[in-house]
Amino acid sequence: MRIAIASILQESNTFSPVFTHYEDFHPVFGKAALERHQGNLTEMGGFLDVLARTKHEAAPICAAWAITANRLVRPDFERLVSQFVDGLRRARADALLLAMHGAQTAEGEDDVEGHVLSLARSVLGPDKPIVLTLDLHANITRRMAGNANAIIGYHTYPHIDMFETGRKAAHLLLRILKGKTRPTMAFRKLPLIINAENSQTYRGPMHKLIRAAQALEQAGKAEAVSLFPVQPWMDIDEMGCAVVAVTNDDQRAAQRVADSLAARLWKNKRDFEVNLVPVPEALAAAEKMEGGPIVLAESSDSTGSGSPGDSTGVLKHLIKAKLSGAAAIFLVDPSAVDKAIQAGIGAAVNMSIGGAFDRKHSKPVAVSGRVKLISDGRWTARARGYNTGIVTEMGRSVVLECGQVFLLIAERSAMTVDPELFRSHGIDPVYCKIVVVKSPNGFRAAYEPIAKAMFVVDTPGVSTANLRALPFKRIPRPIYPLDADTAPPGDLRL
Repeated sequence: MRIAIASILQESNTFSPVFTHYEDFHPVFGKAALERHQGNLTEMGGFLDVLARTKHEAAPICAAWAITANRLVRPDFERLVSQFVDGLRRARADALLLAMHGAQTAEGEDDVEGHVLSLARSVLGPDKPIVLTLDLHANITRRMAGNANAIIGYHTYPHIDMFETGRKAAHLLLRILKGKTRPTMAFRKLPLIINAENSQTYRGPMHKLIRAAQALEQAGKAEAVSLFPVQPWMDIDEMGCAVVAVTNDDQRAAQRVADSLAARLWKNKRDFEVNLVPVPEALAAAEKMEGGPIVLAESSDSTGSGSPGDSTGVLKHLIKAKLSGAAAIFLVDPSAVDKAIQAGIGAAVNMSIGGAFDRKHSKPVAVSGRVKLISDGRWTARARGYNTGIVTEMGRSVVLECGQVFLLIAERSAMTVDPELFRSHGIDPVYCKIVVVKSPNGFRAAYEPIAKAMFVVDTPGVSTANLRALPFKRIPRPIYPLDADTAPPGDLRL
């Protein structure tokens, strides 16, 4: 069999001040897409692993990934999608394995995944199977479910099972092609948004639900069961949490599975509420502890949640604090990078940093320090999870040494969940007293094994856990927790 494989991944935050462009995806096509993911722990890596082991031909279409931000601008959206469609037509494939996020938007399009799937279906026709992998925070739509034969989501958050999800999708696709599985799919949508900070899958309320989904798969009651607690910072139609079940030629069973887990998710919705710690309180607590690192998670400026990474909500306190050891923090500020590079390594500098994009929630902070390092901002993710083995390109970058505080400043945003972000720039988090990450939860996979303590701190931003503070206008209402008295779907048995 000749199997087309492709990935187009981005999560959207429609409150972000930063829009997405074609270049942010660093797209590659054909053989270059295969080379980017071959042997790496990504969904595409999982596709390739299974196809190689089973001696089926992989027809790579494209590989494109962009960090979370606001909508993809319309001309670039049309360009990227057109290139995908052209490649799929040329592939003349028997089926498609497609990796997407599930919460991507573009100008004029709330449901990029549904749009791409509908185009793929028009190319392949009604009989060739499409299996789609999605991030656990996908927003499931009717168009997605109507155009894919099967949808498979991650089972982990922090996300460390991309490779396994890709392999699972590939194995299911091959069973479909051999006639061993006739997939039937059902989903249940809920008027519900869940905070990211308290939805780890290895403990707590989400852990129990994921274990129930896995038990159904292991017992043979479903081919795949996926929970989607949704990316909460999107003001779009058809928004909300969902459960998707795929069975072998049993539509009623698929709906029963989806409804059962959706009912449990609804009943446990209050268990996901978050308590945030004021930054001064977190710093004071850290100074009372012996050793480090102590991690401060600034989730409201999470670069993986669509915030620009320019918040000074922690920096303004950190720069004034009396620290007993080194502190590391990442910010995005192209102007500050340019000034530091002009000054040169070793130069003393005085400048304002931060608030480069989101002036509503942050104001620049004055700092004095020394330019310690200048780099091209290229580094390879090492921790298991986001884009493991893939090169991150965050533009020109500098490290400023401001007393005990080491500021890593970049021209472009980057995920902060992997300690390699800092290590690649001469800062080892293991030897720091304080490490600031801009993430609600994804950082836990790599930082929990080394951290003495972790605090999710309370700062303003466009990926805030205080969802009621965001200016939602288009989201379907009522929806919990924006509307406390929201009722579940009338036909859902609780």
